[in-house]
Amino acid sequence: MPINHEWVLAEWDRFLKMTERVKTGVTRGNHITQAVYSFAAPDDEVRQQASIVQEALLAVFPDEDFYFGRGSLFAQVTVLRELIHKHIPLVRRAEEIAANLYDDTPGPAIAAESLHPWVWDAARPHWESGNYRAAIHAAATNVNSWLRKKLGRRDVSEGRAVQQAFSLEDPDLDHPRLRLSSKEDPAHFKSVHVGATQIGCGLFSAVRNPVAHLADDDHDVDEQEALESLAAFSLFARWVDRATVEVADGGSPEGM
Repeated sequence: MPINHEWVLAEWDRFLKMTERVKTGVTRGNHITQAVYSFAAPDDEVRQQASIVQEALLAVFPDEDFYFGRGSLFAQVTVLRELIHKHIPLVRRAEEIAANLYDDTPGPAIAAESLHPWVWDAARPHWESGNYRAAIHAAATNVNSWLRKKLGRRDVSEGRAVQQAFSLEDPDLDHPRLRLSSKEDPAHFKSVHVGATQIGCGLFSAVRNPVAHLADDDHDVDEQEALESLAAFSLFARWVDRATVEVADGGSPEGM
C-alpha cells in the first residue's frame, strides 16, 4: 500500500502546532520575574502525537537511522521538530524527486492465471491453499499427461516421453514425434528440438522429482520459486500444445 504523503504532512504539521511554546504564566523570586512557557497542547497529547510522528518518519524513510532523543519531553520534542523541518521538503516533493532521481518503473510480472491452462488448472487448488510443492507436482503431472495423450503413448512418461517426442529421428509406427519446426533449416530444426528435449527433461528431473520424492525439510520451495517453476512448465506446455504430430506412414497416435 503506497504511503499517503499528504496525511503524513498533515500529522507533522499538527505536531508542530501542538508543540509551539506559549506563555502560560510568570514566576517571581529574588526580585526576578521569569515567563513560564508550555506546549500549546497538553503533554499527554503531545506524547501521543510524537509516537505518530516517529512512526511516519520510519515508514517514509525506512533506510534512515533515526535518533529520537531521550530524557525530558521537551528534549524529545526538540529533536522531532528538527527532524520534521529537515524532512518536510523531501516529502512534499517526493514524487518529483522519485521521477528525476530514481528509476522505480516496475518490471513485468507473471500473472498465475495467464499460465498455460494445463499448468494453472492443475496447480490452482493447491496454490490457493498455500501448498506450493503440491502445486508444482500437480502441474508437472498434468503436463506429462497431455504430452502422452498428444503422442498417443501410454507406455512411457516424463523424461522418456520428452526424449521420444522431440527426437531428431524420423517417426516410425510405434514412435510418433512432436515437431516445432520443419527440416527446411536443418540447424534450426536440430537446435529447437534438442533444446525442447533438454528443458523438458530438466524440468521433470530437477523440478518435479524433488517435490515428489524429497521431504519438506530437504527441499523447501517458497512462493517465488514455485511461481517461477510453474512458469517454466507453462512455457514447455505451450511448446507441446502448439507442436504438430508427425507420424510414419500408416501410423496414427491416439492423441490426434
